[in-house]
Amino acid sequence: MNNIVRKNIECEEENTFLYQLHEEGVFDEGLFHEYIESVGLVNSDNTDKEGIIAVIEKNDYIICTAIYHFLPEDLFVMKNIPANIGEYIEKISNENSRLLRML
Repeated sequence: MNNIVRKNIECEEENTFLYQLHEEGVFDEGLFHEYIESVGLVNSDNTDKEGIIAVIEKNDYIICTAIYHFLPEDLFVMKNIPANIGEYIEKISNENSRLLRML
């Protein structure tokens, strides 16, 4: 697993997509692209089964967070949500499908 994916999974560094999303409620498009491109490099040769599962779980978290943003009864508010959020969700979903086939 590469450093960008690992740092996002750990969600402790402010300059990662998942930290910004979870801690700040900010959808940072630049950090998203960095993350999703790095996820695209994850494969069974460089990541063990548990690591692949961790990536899938984080990707599911991103999808759920986007959905929660649109629920009027949910308190989570995401800032900077792109108008084409569906395209971002589709990219994450496609990566999860690819990663699941490795298990």
